[in-house]
Amino acid sequence: MGTARRICSITTMVTELMRGALRVGRPLRWVIVDPLSEALTFGIITLILSLIVTIPVFHETAGQNWGEDSDPTVCLPDCRAGQTSACATYISIGLKELPDVLIKATLATEDHRFYSHFGIDLAAIARSFHANWNLDGIHSTVSQQVARILFPSNGAAVEDRIHEALVAIWLERRLTKDELLTIYLNRVQIGAAIFGVSDAARLYLNKRVQDIDLSEAATLAGLLNEPLDVASHISLPNVRQRASLVLDKLVQTGFMTDDQVFGARQYPAQLMFRPDEGR
Repeated sequence: MGTARRICSITTMVTELMRGALRVGRPLRWVIVDPLSEALTFGIITLILSLIVTIPVFHETAGQNWGEDSDPTVCLPDCRAGQTSACATYISIGLKELPDVLIKATLATEDHRFYSHFGIDLAAIARSFHANWNLDGIHSTVSQQVARILFPSNGAAVEDRIHEALVAIWLERRLTKDELLTIYLNRVQIGAAIFGVSDAARLYLNKRVQDIDLSEAATLAGLLNEPLDVASHISLPNVRQRASLVLDKLVQTGFMTDDQVFGARQYPAQLMFRPDEGR
């Protein structure tokens, strides 16, 4: 009902603007009022269609208070019924247990404005459109990636992007930033069929994720959302090049200084991938 009222209010506002346009001189209407009216009309239609796309998601969890559970993912019906790609994690680790260097490396790589945006990063979207006017070039925020993990969509590319953005905004209203980041780190794909930082640290580095250092955190962050084949992952030059880019981003985004990342540059992580270990 709240959404319907908002749409009615916006529609009323557009109607009043159009009435006012009749009292404006024709040249001014052509230059300012008519394009603005068309843009608002297009925006309202897009909003309505977008809501139709995402209504099933809102209904699916409408009665669930996610804040009552330490791991919000288990509230999803498919997670309660059995493990899927969205739920395929073996250890769910709280954010406070994870190393600060891993959190910083992740945010520097994936979404350095995570704690300041409302689910989508308008500045990043504007830069992407200015560069190439291509939806595929827009990097999703952590919140959008959580939306994609928990509520995957199989629509067209534009529909998927709209679905992802709206669900991300909705998730931000229901969960805290720390809860969203916790879900992300425990669910994100880090290589071929590896989900979550705990499994990634165990399989790539032969370590508990709680014990990794900066160079190892940069290594894991460099493999985020890179579902490549095993041969590509165990290629040390590829892995170290990605880790070096993560260290660069840590400095560029202000999470760390050159002095703080110097040791990690000099002593990169040793990859110890063990593909035949039992999962």
